[in-house]
Amino acid sequence: MSQVPADKHLGRRSLHTVYESRGVTVLSAAGLLFDCDGVLVDSDDAVAQAWDSWAAEYAPGFEFARDIHQGRPAAETVAELLPARDCARATRALMQLEIDSAPMVRALPGAAELLPLLPEGTWTVVTSGVLAVARARLSAAGLPCPKDLVTADDVRQGKPAPDPYLTGAHRLGIAPLRGVVFEDAEAGVSSALAAGIGLTIGVGERGLRTRAHLVVADLRGIRYDGITLDLRKAHILRHRNQAQGPATAAL
Repeated sequence: MSQVPADKHLGRRSLHTVYESRGVTVLSAAGLLFDCDGVLVDSDDAVAQAWDSWAAEYAPGFEFARDIHQGRPAAETVAELLPARDCARATRALMQLEIDSAPMVRALPGAAELLPLLPEGTWTVVTSGVLAVARARLSAAGLPCPKDLVTADDVRQGKPAPDPYLTGAHRLGIAPLRGVVFEDAEAGVSSALAAGIGLTIGVGERGLRTRAHLVVADLRGIRYDGITLDLRKAHILRHRNQAQGPATAAL
């Protein structure tokens, strides 16, 4: 099994070679950045309940399962549905409903085993949600919440703009090219690619519908010591050379 030297100054060409190789599942990385919903936690039922309850009052006819675009900040969707004068009040109501539904959230497979083992300062969460909602969901799932968590409150533009993952890499003190992102939505993958993240890993069935470099079923079997990311025991659903369309704008 090939292993990449743990060199924080690994060049752009070397990284490209590492990530192109189908057989390489042990590689060097300076930090990990995780989306929250669909990667660390299963919040589908909680989110659907919150949105559908909200829509009954604020946007009759809107159905979460049919109309939502995964990975986008909620405030952007609210702004598309309501007049500007109503957006602030409606967004606050939605956020409260999402906090109230957080006890329904559960950790996705592998998350509770992986996160506690990660060295402090080598990982963070980058979510389109607001801080209170993200904390409520991670807490309900029994997962740690990193102090440098990046939320919609921290960026001018949310996913698919590069701002969230640029902010995450900056807070970890790493070059984007040396980071690895775990995502389940195309908006998030697009954000990571636009930010120049070196490797983007899709998660789950939704991850297969993105341009992620490779896709894993979940986080089970993944290990990271702050230098080396080990995917040898992960269930890989799609390798880099099976991806559809351009995989990155940065490498």
